[in-house]
Amino acid sequence: MSVDELRAGLARIAETVVPDPDPYELVMRHARRRRRRRLAGLAAAVAAVLAAALTGPAALNAAGLHHESEDPPPVHGQPVDSPWGWRLINSPTRGSLAGDTAFVADLARLFDREREELHISADLPTVKVLFADESAGYRQVVLVYHSAKSAALVVSEGPAGAAPARLRSDDVLWIGPVDPFNLIGVHSQPPGVQNQPLLGLAPAGCRVSISRTADAGESGLRRQWQAQPTDGYLLVDQDTSDGWWRVECDGQVRQEEPMRPAGAGRAGTVAETYPDDGRWAPTSEFPNTTVAREAGQTYRVLARQSGLVDEARPVIRWSGRLDPPGGEAALLTARGGGPTLLLVGDTGAGPLLALATVRDPAPTEPASDVGPLRPALVATGYAPAPDLLAVRVPALDGDRALLTDQLLVVPYKGATRIEAVADGKVRASAPVTGGAALLTLPIGTQATLRALDADGKVLGSGVLREPATGERIFNEPLISAW
Repeated sequence: MSVDELRAGLARIAETVVPDPDPYELVMRHARRRRRRRLAGLAAAVAAVLAAALTGPAALNAAGLHHESEDPPPVHGQPVDSPWGWRLINSPTRGSLAGDTAFVADLARLFDREREELHISADLPTVKVLFADESAGYRQVVLVYHSAKSAALVVSEGPAGAAPARLRSDDVLWIGPVDPFNLIGVHSQPPGVQNQPLLGLAPAGCRVSISRTADAGESGLRRQWQAQPTDGYLLVDQDTSDGWWRVECDGQVRQEEPMRPAGAGRAGTVAETYPDDGRWAPTSEFPNTTVAREAGQTYRVLARQSGLVDEARPVIRWSGRLDPPGGEAALLTARGGGPTLLLVGDTGAGPLLALATVRDPAPTEPASDVGPLRPALVATGYAPAPDLLAVRVPALDGDRALLTDQLLVVPYKGATRIEAVADGKVRASAPVTGGAALLTLPIGTQATLRALDADGKVLGSGVLREPATGERIFNEPLISAW
């Protein structure tokens, strides 16, 4: 049995004994690509999206693999398939302890000498300290064992002032491959450390910026980015890390995604997250309670993750049944429009967030098992106008959720038909039934949506803006361009 197989087995066991999953983990379950699942282990036995999020992207907490009675085979590392991965490996040691050359040298010698006890194969002959820091109130070190082709990351933690021997003797965390941008969460929570730091580690010379908040503009989210003074890395407190971060190298944005959202638990209780009923065309039938509550909680988690404080309390604009994908559904948005969310399904299983589209290639690594119950599906979008909402209908593709060419449009009351007009021609049209219309319109089509009454009069219109491909949350693209 390999280390990865053992870790996966332990993760599956851990999932069965967690009584109350983090709402963020439920939101993000299964939707992260490899770059967000690479830190999953025994303690963080989830890789996810949507039941939220965004993303991730996510989930980001690293966890350890203890070597007690088990004696796994040697770790040979994973191929480093990006020149940016090698640029990270060749970067100088960084962090608040990087200037303590004696400590860094002793640490490297100790981990090199005891590689056998750590099950590091001899075919990873070189060991190097990439990061050494105690600015967060505890010591954290990140090392890499590598050859000319492959590498493996190791993380160890201890109390402030811990000697190399203490760091070696305490729990050691393995983190699979060396990625150009690595997310490393606190593992052992040393005594006296109150926060939950998260390290984003990129190659030296790259610039890391953060955006704590976003505003809902007319056509999409607007952000202000703040560049950080540290060289290619950033430590953030997971309890205050709403917003996104961006990594730029050689003048190009290489990574852009949400930070770990501050305590997804701050989304509140189930009762607190039940959204207000703001349907424009209410029926005598009240929205499905399970769907409405889950959609409300998911919306709040994703909105806070994006830094959308004012939009964190959504309203239901439409509810009904969608076939396919099948099931009760609810569409939510902020009172003034903007970020929009659709949740479909009422089984109570953790929802899957649809980040990518049917036109995007399948990931090279399979998604996590969705479990015995059919999960609810979640899609996000951005309203073309405050009184005209639109969001892609998600579909289940194996163990992942995808955005489809079906577009759900919810207009203000009085509309009887929706048209999508591009280049002066009607590209798609559908009647409004039960307060909504379902158009078949290829993803990425730049069109104007028009809501017409029974006499053909235009009651409202708005431009549909969305990425044609790629992962997104509220139509804000997730970037990984290494």
